[in-house]
Amino acid sequence: MLIGYTNRLSAHAGENIEVKVSSDFCSDYTADLVRIFSADPNPDGPGVDVRPVPAVFEGTYRSVAKPSRPGSYGIIPLGGADITADATFSVRFQPRLLRVSPQVLFSFIGLSGGAVSISIQTSGLKLEAFGETSAISFALEIGRWYELRFAIAEHALHLVGYSVETGLRSFEIRTRPLRMQAGFTYLVLAATPQPGDPLSFTSFFNGRLEAPMLLRGQVVDRLLDGPVPVEDILAFWDFGIDIPTSHLRDTGPLRLDGTLHNLPARAVRGSRWSGEEMCWKHALDEYAAVHFHEDDLYDCGWETDFCFDIPHDLPSGVYGIRLRCENAEDIIPFFVRPARDATKAKVAVLFSTFTYLAYANHPRGNFDDAYVERRDAWRAYPHHPEEHPEFGRSLYDYHPDGGGIQFSSLLRPQLSMRPGYFAYPDARGSGLRIFPADMHLVAWCAAKDIVFDVVTDHDLEAEGSSALEDYALVLTVTHPEYHTARTLDAIGSFVEAGGSLGYLGGNGFYWRIATSEAFPGAIEIRRGETGAREWEAEPGECFHAFDGRYGGLWLKNDRPPQRLVGVGMSAHGPFTGSYYRRTKASYDPSFAWLFDGIDDEIIGDFGFSGGGAAGFEVDIVDASLGTPPEAVVLASSEKFLGDYYVVPERLNWGAEVNMPAWQVAQIRADLSYVPKAQGNFVFSAGSILFCGSLPMNDFNNNISKLLENVVRRCL
Repeated sequence: MLIGYTNRLSAHAGENIEVKVSSDFCSDYTADLVRIFSADPNPDGPGVDVRPVPAVFEGTYRSVAKPSRPGSYGIIPLGGADITADATFSVRFQPRLLRVSPQVLFSFIGLSGGAVSISIQTSGLKLEAFGETSAISFALEIGRWYELRFAIAEHALHLVGYSVETGLRSFEIRTRPLRMQAGFTYLVLAATPQPGDPLSFTSFFNGRLEAPMLLRGQVVDRLLDGPVPVEDILAFWDFGIDIPTSHLRDTGPLRLDGTLHNLPARAVRGSRWSGEEMCWKHALDEYAAVHFHEDDLYDCGWETDFCFDIPHDLPSGVYGIRLRCENAEDIIPFFVRPARDATKAKVAVLFSTFTYLAYANHPRGNFDDAYVERRDAWRAYPHHPEEHPEFGRSLYDYHPDGGGIQFSSLLRPQLSMRPGYFAYPDARGSGLRIFPADMHLVAWCAAKDIVFDVVTDHDLEAEGSSALEDYALVLTVTHPEYHTARTLDAIGSFVEAGGSLGYLGGNGFYWRIATSEAFPGAIEIRRGETGAREWEAEPGECFHAFDGRYGGLWLKNDRPPQRLVGVGMSAHGPFTGSYYRRTKASYDPSFAWLFDGIDDEIIGDFGFSGGGAAGFEVDIVDASLGTPPEAVVLASSEKFLGDYYVVPERLNWGAEVNMPAWQVAQIRADLSYVPKAQGNFVFSAGSILFCGSLPMNDFNNNISKLLENVVRRCL
């Protein structure tokens, strides 16, 4: 396989991007730069349009296969502390998955590589020490907290476990005298090193650990249910400290701090959670646990193959690092913004890079014969996330223990963010989602000779509203679903300052996420108690670990999208498109400019996304949720195909929302216009599928003309 990723998704001209490549071919690979104008593999569509651009890095590079190593764990250097004589290690654990294969709770690694490890499996627990194994049969229960005590005395090991709930002894293992190896160099939590490869780990634990301690003497005779005398503590790793980071802080006298790897979940309930506090910041001791998973992945950690020093005069746009070796090709997209001192275009396209991360490597459950048949027939992008779990999953997927995935990172290959990748075998179109679908807008701009700059969510997060200064019009792409407070503030400030906004998608500005300086390139989601979602955060775990803010829907954070763009998500259904019918208000002379050249009453009854401009996930105006009174609905959808459903946050036990007529009225897409005080405006399509109609008939159609009128108004 030939695959790669970059250390960032966007950069100004004059800056640089690092490129990291894995190639398992024997021959060298070549790399060059391309500009991407279209990413649609449909032979009846605009096609995949990538054009070579000269670059100094262009050339041949040595193929090196680089592994991806998912699985989270902690490493604590022991600094020469002697714990092989008369000491006890204590830790609480909560299994979330049991299987025949062992899952290691912790490992002490010796100077010569020997290890002492404790693992769990369906049959019970196993103690492995210096080449010898002891086991005990015990029926561990998923979700129950246990406290494990591991004591060393007179060259023998003594393991005792207690139920935290009852305080009763649950299991016990004693070994015969062992030939102990002097000294341990480090402690590994939730995994153990691969034999012969101390930098690689295996047998990951799926569950939660809490309150690891090193105690003086033999302390195995009772549950530690209260404060431990300070003089008895050699080390105590309090997971309630530095929750937003990867640090494991030792509050004991040895100060043996450690580090978490691959972003296990923090700010999760521990064994002491009372249910009286829902925000971890207000009860650190109740959230002093870490949830580890065998498939957590923050950073593949690949070495950089080469850097691209972006020329100062390279035009802003969507580019790709093209890798080729024998019959394989991979194009890694990234975004080039204008140089910091360059003159900006009048129009900016805001790419939803947070949403790209949220969906990164989502297999969608449709990798079947029909998908493969179309992929082969179209010569589409050849790799599917279902085939490559080693690159991590999306925020729409589950961990093996059944919990929802809360973190996503750009420091790994994103198979779903590739030219030629399609999400659905769409019988009425190309079946594109996220980045490839967004490139329909780029292809349209090229066809209409509209010059634009690119901006990304990551840029708004880094620079705030200054990233949008001097633009007359900002166009979103098809699915700007995930946002932080800072990105929403930037967009809102842009409009307040007199800029116009074209919201060209649906289900936008919906979920709140968090970012972190401690984990560059990562985002976090805590899906709250409502919303159209694959999974729901566990009780008491709706506050982000990254920033301590309440997660979930922006609607439930009192920032409904209707207040920002006039519309908000109302319904969702299958990947099928319908059309809009113009309203009476659209014929008002004040909108003559907007519908100039459009005589049709029905618009968008065609498209490469589901066969129509309106559908899949749709938005409507709603005064009760903040749509401004001056908003005008210019067109509304009709006759969706398939079963559509009102979003759950709009349903309750009230009489009105359970009336079929009310629900039917909510299932539509509103194409709307909100005039602003400075002569600017917000234009909203109300549908994810809108941009899929732009390329039809060689970009000559009523949806294309409508958007062209919007853009020309600002030029």
